[in-house]
Amino acid sequence: MAEYWGMKVEDIFNTMKERFRPEGARDVNASFGYDIKGEGRWRLTVKNNAMDIDKTDDLAGCAAIMLADGETFVGVNTGKVDGAGAFTSGKVKVEGSLSDFGKTAKMFRKFSPPRKEYMDKDYILDMFGTIVSRFQPQNCEGLEAAIAYDLKGDAGGQWTAVIKDGKCALKNTIEGKPTVRLEVAASDWVRVMMGKIDAMSLLAEGKAAIVGDTSLALRLGQIFAKYTPTWAAPEQELIMLKRTISVNQKFSTGPVMGKFLNALKEKKIFTNKCPRCGRVHLPAREVCAECRVPATEWVTVGPKGQVRFMEYVYYASPDPLTGETRDTPYGMGNILLDGCIGNDTFAHLIRRDQIDRIKGGNNEVSGTRVRPVWNETRTGSIHDIKYFEIDE
Repeated sequence: MAEYWGMKVEDIFNTMKERFRPEGARDVNASFGYDIKGEGRWRLTVKNNAMDIDKTDDLAGCAAIMLADGETFVGVNTGKVDGAGAFTSGKVKVEGSLSDFGKTAKMFRKFSPPRKEYMDKDYILDMFGTIVSRFQPQNCEGLEAAIAYDLKGDAGGQWTAVIKDGKCALKNTIEGKPTVRLEVAASDWVRVMMGKIDAMSLLAEGKAAIVGDTSLALRLGQIFAKYTPTWAAPEQELIMLKRTISVNQKFSTGPVMGKFLNALKEKKIFTNKCPRCGRVHLPAREVCAECRVPATEWVTVGPKGQVRFMEYVYYASPDPLTGETRDTPYGMGNILLDGCIGNDTFAHLIRRDQIDRIKGGNNEVSGTRVRPVWNETRTGSIHDIKYFEIDE
């Protein structure tokens, strides 16, 4: 059978039983056929939340039959080919009930190609197959040497990297007296090259030896670029762009919140209260959350008040609109403005050099009295108030 992207058509069918999802086959009692051009035919039988797959030429009685070539079939199942595109282009066809065949999509988990297990011999051959391309002549000016590798074991062998005139050539043997000779088990050399063990540890344990110019052996990391298996997926380049994302949008504050914000321009804290319970809303809200009636009566409160409690903030997240991070620690106070009662507090910042002097209060004991510090330029924003400071 031919291979497509390293997979065979049979690999898809042979894994169907382990990928089968009984919950996706409820109330399905039917047979489905697969006619893969040049590869063969298969019959999928689904009954009583179980399945069976057989390679057979007899597809009679199937509710629907898929027709495709091997490359398209493997490509669709491995994600290399877009299924919808293959169907609309005619590379995949369905004879019989298309809706019935569509039920098979829910019956199986996605096919995942099996990972090939690479042996030490695979790594060794790959290492020396790429050693010339990994040579770094810019680090070897004037170097003339023969670096011999004597790797022991079934996966081992002998190689010599000959460096001369800024070039590297590889010989599949060791001849004469090389400049340096590395002696180690092939399996240990693979672990060294893959960064799983330190070469010095092998030398200390007597599992490796350097014969000849030791200083040259210590330069191997400069002479040759780091080894990466040719079958390994390339590392994805991460690109970072430092900027503040800005979206040119406008949002209406509405008649209630807009009235509250516009009053801040005039150094007033203007809000509304519930006609039923008398609760004052800060900031203003259209409906009382407790009584669920429109809050239509407007009143002016503050601007001074008492701190009910304050939170010390030691970690500040970046502002999502500006990207700036506030200096820490800072205090976020809940302030009961004059004219408010109970828990109708106003949350705002406390002057940073005064946060250690703030005392919280309650219905019986007043907290530290504070007043707002206004920005010179006010735009109808909550930031028209810089912060609250102690009213001294």
